Amino acid sequence: MKVKDIVTYFEKNVPFDLAASWDNVGLQCGDEEVEVERVVVALDPSEAAINFALEQKAQLLVTHHPLIFSPLKKIVSSEPIGSLLIKMIKHNLSLLALHTNLDSIKEGVSAALLEQLGIKGEGVIQPGKLPETGFGYWGNLEQALNRDEFVRLVKEQLKVSLVKVLGKKERVQKIGVCGGSGADLIPLCLKQGIDALVLGEIKYHPARLFENAPLLIIEIGHYESERFILPRLQEWLEILFQQRGERGEVFLFEEVSPYKYF
Repeated sequence: MKVKDIVTYFEKNVPFDLAASWDNVGLQCGDEEVEVERVVVALDPSEAAINFALEQKAQLLVTHHPLIFSPLKKIVSSEPIGSLLIKMIKHNLSLLALHTNLDSIKEGVSAALLEQLGIKGEGVIQPGKLPETGFGYWGNLEQALNRDEFVRLVKEQLKVSLVKVLGKKERVQKIGVCGGSGADLIPLCLKQGIDALVLGEIKYHPARLFENAPLLIIEIGHYESERFILPRLQEWLEILFQQRGERGEVFLFEEVSPYKYF
């Protein structure tokens, strides 16, 4: 199976045109004709992830976040992005990014986050370009919980020790989630009667604006909200190799958050 075959698979199942207009998804560097026997899945195309891929002798690195967001004027080793691109090109390692298109699909980032909370998804918060696509998902707890009980559930199920909490909702049952940045969904949550929104991050000014809203908002961290999609990506690729009757190994690189808490 070649790099282009895997790109085609994801183009079909995680359509690139579902990505936000500002985003940059798809094959970011590499030779489409290279045969692939080893793939590494990671959240970020970080130096550590790239080094891990090279250690595994992988031909392809599949990440959620892109390395290239904006057009590059130069690729030089003295700059971070240039240095990583040069390393990948030198070692014939291709990079495929699945970002907001992976956020948008029914089985994507937010769906994985909701499932980790033990909640069955019932609908999308912000509808996307195709049926059953969009940003953010919601579902209902089997029984309502008070604020402290739900915060404790979030910390236990998502394996996070520190969260930020705001909003004035004291009892919750209808739960929304959004991997990564999700402040834009807050007005929709309020209109849809969602009691709590678990998201990756919210900037200061939106937090101040909605600090007294009748919505419990829980920020768990960008990395912490998106990492649960990685085993799904790994499984999809393993199934693809099996369906094609080809030998292939898929490795999962689990990096920690870049932030250190003191």
